[in-house]
Formats: sequence, C-alpha cells, structure tokens
Amino acid sequence: MELLTKTEKDKHILFASIRLMICVGHADGYIGMKEVDRIHELVNSEHFTLRERQILMDDMDYPKQPETIIADMVDLSHAEKLTLLRQLFKIALIDQKLSSAETKEIRRISGLLGISEDKLHQVEEWILEGIAWRDRWKLIIDEE
Repeated sequence: MELLTKTEKDKHILFASIRLMICVGHADGYIGMKEVDRIHELVNSEHFTLRERQILMDDMDYPKQPETIIADMVDLSHAEKLTLLRQLFKIALIDQKLSSAETKEIRRISGLLGISEDKLHQVEEWILEGIAWRDRWKLIIDEE
C-alpha cells in the first residue's frame, strides 16, 4: 500500500468511519433522521471527492458489510481503533438510546478491528457511565 501523509490517513480513517457508522445506523433495521443528519454533517465537513460522496450516499441506501469496509482500511494504531469504536457508539447514541442490534454490530466491528474483549468492555463501561451521567443531569435539572 502507498505511504499516506497524516492528513490523507486521517481523511481515509474518517471516510471508513463514516461508512462503519452507516452500518451501525442500519443495524436496528433503519437509519434514523438524527443519524442521517449527523452523517451528512460529517460528510460536508470534509473535502471528499465526488466518488467518495457517491460511495457514502450509496451506503446510506444500501449499507455494506463491515468486513468489506475494514478490508479496504489503512492500518490503524490501537488508539485510532479505540477512537473509531467511540465514534460508533456516539452515532448509535445520537437518538438517546442504544439498541441491542446496534450494540451487537459495534461489537462485531470491534472484533473485526482486532480490539480485545477487555478493551471493548472498558469502552462499553465508559459509554454506560456517560449515559448514567447524562440521565442524572436530566434528573437534576428537572427537580424544582
């Protein structure tokens, strides 16, 4: 594979991340408007080529298998893999809930990326702590 600059690598990772986010968005049977809007924001925030945009829009209608997307990815560092995992949870939680189908798809992608069960568990626990914090904040501001 050709050597990529940091900027090119970052763009490649973002492109693949968005494609994987689309997989997670579709995991529960449909991709919601909040998920679609967030994906459009990400696509529009980066200078993607026309071809890349076409691929992303095609994925929205006809999501690909994560195995196919990951096979085309550049090598990622451990930190980059964990950051990608966090982004997948973030897109899944955009509608304020995490379905079992979304969780299952994220776990599958985590395995495909070679993330250990222990690290996956740490990230999941961190995500659940964040949800609990968000819910506690709602209780705090609703009291009066």
